[in-house]
Amino acid sequence: MKRFLLSLAAVFVLLTAFTSCSDDDNNDNKFTPQTYNTWSKVVFGYGSMFDADETISVSENTVTFHSKTWGDGSFNVSELKLNSDGSYSVAGAGTLTMAGHGGTKDYEASITGSIAKDVQTFIITVPSVMGGTVLNISVGQMPVVAAVDGTYKGGTYANSKYFQHYQPTENEKVVVKANDALDAVNISYTSETWGTFTFESVKETKNEDGSYTLSGEGKTLMPSMKGGTTEYAASFEGTIKDGSLVATFSVPAVMGGTTVLFNASDFAEVLAEAQSKKSSEE
Repeated sequence: MKRFLLSLAAVFVLLTAFTSCSDDDNNDNKFTPQTYNTWSKVVFGYGSMFDADETISVSENTVTFHSKTWGDGSFNVSELKLNSDGSYSVAGAGTLTMAGHGGTKDYEASITGSIAKDVQTFIITVPSVMGGTVLNISVGQMPVVAAVDGTYKGGTYANSKYFQHYQPTENEKVVVKANDALDAVNISYTSETWGTFTFESVKETKNEDGSYTLSGEGKTLMPSMKGGTTEYAASFEGTIKDGSLVATFSVPAVMGGTTVLFNASDFAEVLAEAQSKKSSEE
């Protein structure tokens, strides 16, 4: 009888230890809800853009998303899988609520994601928005080059050795495009008067006041008086602050050195003077 009781006690100890270990394993594998600060590269049917200052919250049952630009997403989790490498795969479906010209509207959307210890990425797909919109979302701070990606509008005029304030023109556009590696930008500007300027692999610096300084070397294909175009070396210098670009495009070999100024501080004054002179001549 004593031997039986000792054996029963030993079995009880083993069962208790096994149960304890199983509980520990379950606790280790249980997903802990997380909230991430994110940014995204948004690709749609008509182009792409970058979006900063987003948040994503993930739990076992729901994923929520917030962006000032793209609205609020709510997704029911259909899969939260623990992978062999310790990462989690998540998938779900729901809606993205966006504000547009017709007010706020819900769009069907889906989300997938990978949650590892060091890297977390998510993809939100919205089929019915702008020919199909995909938000490629990364956790962390958006790269500097992505922060200046965009099209900048403004006015231009040109100075050279032989003239000043020539051809003031409104509604010009400069395109600043982050490259695929997100380590530099490409810049392009097309003018009816001065041709097409292109600058590749332009580096940039973020300044303490929140502005960005860019400079680079490139070329312009400038219209020729004899027809066609002539290629000239060109340089670019610019500053982006509060969503506005102020820049110069310099072509040393043309007319003793020609500079096209984009968003010069006195552009409005130069334009008004040119328009007044034109009116008086008419």
